[in-house]
Amino acid sequence: MSQTTDASNGVKSQIESLLFIAHKPLKLKDFSNLLEQDQGLIKTALDELTTEKRTSGIVLLEGNEGYVLATNSENSTIVKKFFNAELREKLTEATVEVLGIIAYRQPISKAEIEAIRGVNSQYSLRTLLMRGLVEKIPSPSDHRSFLYQTTTEFLMHLGLASVNDLPSFEQLTSEVKLPETPGIDAGTDAELEVSPSSLPPAASSQNENIDVQ
Repeated sequence: MSQTTDASNGVKSQIESLLFIAHKPLKLKDFSNLLEQDQGLIKTALDELTTEKRTSGIVLLEGNEGYVLATNSENSTIVKKFFNAELREKLTEATVEVLGIIAYRQPISKAEIEAIRGVNSQYSLRTLLMRGLVEKIPSPSDHRSFLYQTTTEFLMHLGLASVNDLPSFEQLTSEVKLPETPGIDAGTDAELEVSPSSLPPAASSQNENIDVQ
């Protein structure tokens, strides 16, 4: 029994070290290949780690891309405060609006985003892709086109476990306190105020069912 416990603790320790240095989500098969262990054992270790770290400052999250270490959502206020300066320099108001639309309508196409905003959103999408906050996935209806969805990195910035924990649309788009008159480069999207009422029904109804943290 003691040997089994020691082995389990050893695997959990190795998993935690890998997640710390990976800087990207790791899937079950990644751990299995790297540690040369059965996926069943790895899954058990991951589940135990998730439970053990639930009240820690650093928690283990499982997203679409795999497992990742993230800050505890209970500490989201101080984490957001820390990241606010960096994000303020990187994201314009238009980009934050596009991010909000993707978060509540994902997966969503570029054409749908631009239909909601009424302006070209190429610059904002490129910025969000470069920042790792959104990603492109093949469209199930047309493999020649792509849809946009948020990433695990996006959830980490907000200190959330999943998109189901998203705050209200207004709170999300106001998380980054931008200057009242941000400097806009020539290639930046035109600024356009977006509110939940201007979104299609699918976005508004989802927003109404989300608790504000």
